[in-house]
Amino acid sequence: MEAVQRQLTNILELLAVSQTDRVREWDQHSLQRAFQWAEYCEQLHSRFQSNPTVRSALEAGLQDTNQRLQDALPAHSPVMFSDLARCQHMLLVHLLANPYSPNSVVQMLLSNPKTAAQEFQFDQSSFITCKSAFNLLCRSSDRTSHPGLQVEAEVRGKLLRELLNSLLTRPGNDEYARTVLDSILRDSAGKTESLYDVIAAALLSSDDDTNAVTQHFILAWIQDHDGCCGKLCGSLSPGLCAVLSRQSPEFKQAYWGVLKRWASCLQYDVLESVWVPTSGGPVTFNVLADRLKDLLNSGAGLKEDTETELNALKLEDGDFNVKGISVWTDLIIQLKIGR
Repeated sequence: MEAVQRQLTNILELLAVSQTDRVREWDQHSLQRAFQWAEYCEQLHSRFQSNPTVRSALEAGLQDTNQRLQDALPAHSPVMFSDLARCQHMLLVHLLANPYSPNSVVQMLLSNPKTAAQEFQFDQSSFITCKSAFNLLCRSSDRTSHPGLQVEAEVRGKLLRELLNSLLTRPGNDEYARTVLDSILRDSAGKTESLYDVIAAALLSSDDDTNAVTQHFILAWIQDHDGCCGKLCGSLSPGLCAVLSRQSPEFKQAYWGVLKRWASCLQYDVLESVWVPTSGGPVTFNVLADRLKDLLNSGAGLKEDTETELNALKLEDGDFNVKGISVWTDLIIQLKIGR
């Protein structure tokens, strides 16, 4: 039993390391050994889950190890005995979500879907889909295929979407999918700009039911985190926000909520005859106008929706046609709407 406890401790330490910058040192041998340990962990769970005495002892050991890891790594998420049954999947999620994972590691996971599926016991179709996305993106000549979004972020975003798709197509996995997103947010502390690029890439999807469910799930998760939506929109280029708004009415509504909050932080400087941000205001008047301009230039449907929304906001402010009274009136004037 003592030997099994030590092995479980090693496995928990492995899962914790897979979420840190230490994975930069991993190579093919490290990857194979890691998944061998994860597979062994699942075998332990299968072997002892029906043995109350042994299970109780192992759970006590897990609790001690989790506490020690949390003391050393505050971002560590406790691993329960029931989690051991999906240890390989947890390791895969950690590696694909970790911005420090070397491209060589990601390529090894995707290079041969059939072999990987057999060796690591994952769904082969998911690997084939991820591999196709990876190869397609890496053939991009200009390294970007959406405004302001790098290929690496697109690859990671598509991988994240595939993982969430596989989780959300099975009933009862919503909480685990939220845990995946929470862990990515937590692990990106201090580097949220790259996180938001990955999330944006995950939101860019084709019009099928599975992707629509995942997109709705991601947007709901963003809305549940205070300030996350504003930070997401602020970090993405105006063009990318326009693309997402054209693709998703749900994102468009959230984006408009952010634009309205930004506008509420502007006040009119009578002496200078300009709108200026209040203390701590996130954007300037011109930045707000540029974002609206991208919405207006993103196709007839989005242009009409944007004009309708701007005119409605102007009407709410009193429908004045004099500068300096309503920020929406002045935005309409600057954007030359209705002329």
